[in-house]
Amino acid sequence: MLARCVLERLPELLLTTALACLLCALVALPVRGAETEVGPMPVVDLHVDLSYQANYRARPFARGLGQFVAADLIEAGVVGVVLPLFVPHDVSPSGPRLEDLDHSYARVFEWLDNTPPYRWPGCYPESGQAVRTWLAFEGSAPLGERPDLVRWWVARGVRFFGLVHAQDNRLASSSTGASGGAVGLTALGRRLVRQIHALGGIVDVSHASSATLRDVVELARQARVPVVATHSDAAALAPHPRNLADAELALIASTGGVVGINFHSRFLARGRSATLHDVVEHIRHVVRVAGAEHVGIGSDFEGGIRPPPGLETVRGFRPLARALVAAGLSVEDVRGIMSGNALRLLCPSPPFEGSSAGLVHANGRHRGEARSWKTP
Repeated sequence: MLARCVLERLPELLLTTALACLLCALVALPVRGAETEVGPMPVVDLHVDLSYQANYRARPFARGLGQFVAADLIEAGVVGVVLPLFVPHDVSPSGPRLEDLDHSYARVFEWLDNTPPYRWPGCYPESGQAVRTWLAFEGSAPLGERPDLVRWWVARGVRFFGLVHAQDNRLASSSTGASGGAVGLTALGRRLVRQIHALGGIVDVSHASSATLRDVVELARQARVPVVATHSDAAALAPHPRNLADAELALIASTGGVVGINFHSRFLARGRSATLHDVVEHIRHVVRVAGAEHVGIGSDFEGGIRPPPGLETVRGFRPLARALVAAGLSVEDVRGIMSGNALRLLCPSPPFEGSSAGLVHANGRHRGEARSWKTP
């Protein structure tokens, strides 16, 4: 009798067991946006102003203002950083000069050589106990009359060339310049941008006016090379001349470029102090407009910024990564945002199609040239 009862109920028992197994399997699957406990993620910061703090504010290169401390980088997951050789506009009556760039470069190179865990500029193989570096210009006016020197600076490790800073110059108009951004690239600016593209460099449009940005994108498309905005945020969330409109975000993405999200409270929120959530929302907005593969981190640490609570130093990178995953971004996308997208621009393989000379870094056979401090 018992056997007959079991046989009659066997299909029902089998179905119940199958449903239970399926439910267990579904519960075990990762849910998008629920992986808040992410492992350590490598970080490449596209804009850190240590050179400015050390060269012009007499602060130690290893510590700066305490936002990007050398001793904290490995534990924070930092594997790379772009260091702009920023020269203040008031360094001379005529503004930054070639000798000022030489001076900044010479001192930064020596500091890198003597400050673990930094490495010399270039695309070395990754190491878990070293931080790769690249250099940048934040204002390239000294090169306006000497575009031939771009090759020299690329060999020294400069990857990004910002044409302007807070003021207009003879190359282009700034987003905060006196002209109001009414003009874009000048003839000198166009000549210099073409030379940068030809030698494998990338033009940085953070600080550029909308007109300048459009002109740079036009030339980049012709050369088939990307454009970068190393430290900018979304104007749709926080209107500010330094932030980028959605159309501008899309233009940068159309070149294959990257927008590095800035941690300055003033650029993240209007009329109040910013929070870590605001950084997450700016990243999510740029992801929606431009795509996750076109977003990076450009903290602007050591640049006199006021970062949100929790992001005051490099120790905030890991909480930021966890917050991005908790907000619904995939772990893969967050890895790209934290480092992968930046590395795609910094160390492309093969070099960008528009480059006739390929990429030259301050390593290998070019090391001797890179250590020569005086521009020819």
